[in-house]
Amino acid sequence: MYKKMISGAMSAGVAILLASCSVDDFLATATAGNSDTTVSGKVVLGLKTALKLGIDSSSLSASKINGYLANKAIKILLPQEAEQALATAEKIGGYVAPFKNDLQAIQEVVDFTGGVDQNAFQSNLSNSGSLLTELAGLEHLSDSLILYMNRAAEYAAPRSVPIFKNAITSITITDGLSLLNSSDSTAATSFLSVRTFDPLKTSYTPIVDSTLSLVPLTKYWGDFRTTYNSVLSRYNGLLAFQTAWNKNAVVASISDLQVNALKPVVYDSIRTESLGAWTTGKALGGLFYLVGQEEKDIRRDPFAYIKSLASDISDLLGEVFGEIMKMDK
Repeated sequence: MYKKMISGAMSAGVAILLASCSVDDFLATATAGNSDTTVSGKVVLGLKTALKLGIDSSSLSASKINGYLANKAIKILLPQEAEQALATAEKIGGYVAPFKNDLQAIQEVVDFTGGVDQNAFQSNLSNSGSLLTELAGLEHLSDSLILYMNRAAEYAAPRSVPIFKNAITSITITDGLSLLNSSDSTAATSFLSVRTFDPLKTSYTPIVDSTLSLVPLTKYWGDFRTTYNSVLSRYNGLLAFQTAWNKNAVVASISDLQVNALKPVVYDSIRTESLGAWTTGKALGGLFYLVGQEEKDIRRDPFAYIKSLASDISDLLGEVFGEIMKMDK
């Protein structure tokens, strides 16, 4: 029974992951004439070996060029307030474009109409055009911000390996057997998260910050905030002009001169001053996601997982679990 049960799991270094009763069954046999500590220790050693392999794979995947950027599951996007800002900017652009077109359409008539403020008209026509240019620039700025944040996360990823492996080394036999027997497909990842998140954050922060300082992220983010907050103010100026323009006695009497493209927009200004902490948090979240996926792969099909590893690792895991397999002979 044990040889059949363990043969596949042995290959992945995580024997007894596939059967919820396997830990109890195994320990019952181990105490009936075998050294519980020795055999259990070998089982946990197999777990640690598999986890370290998963950490190496996750770190390598994350640290590649576009390791974050090209992976939709972990790609770092802008903070929610910035995403909302872009949505608001898009809405504003949808109003300003026809507003500008309307002003251009009536410009010639206005030039020959007395009783209206032609200077204010020309000024707002010009402002509407420059505002559309700024709105288009926000999209470019957001793309640059996203690129630099993901590059920083990719650069920092290798720093995670020693911290993870230190936590893995400290796993006790009791901890290891509990993790192996858990029904949670990412139990080990959750365990590591509790043990490593703060040290990882401490290690990541200076790397992320220094990486971001090498690129014009601060300038881009400052430009993004300044441009967006300015757009809101300038849009309200256009809206106020539209209201005053339509209330003019001459305009009110000539329907072709009235302009109604602009609508009130509910918005919030952007307050976040730095993207460093945001990038670090998202970088770690993405890394733990990759580690969790590795753990799921190991649990789902240990034999298939081991086939992708180097032969010396396969031999190591075979040796670790060799004593367990002898129990069924």
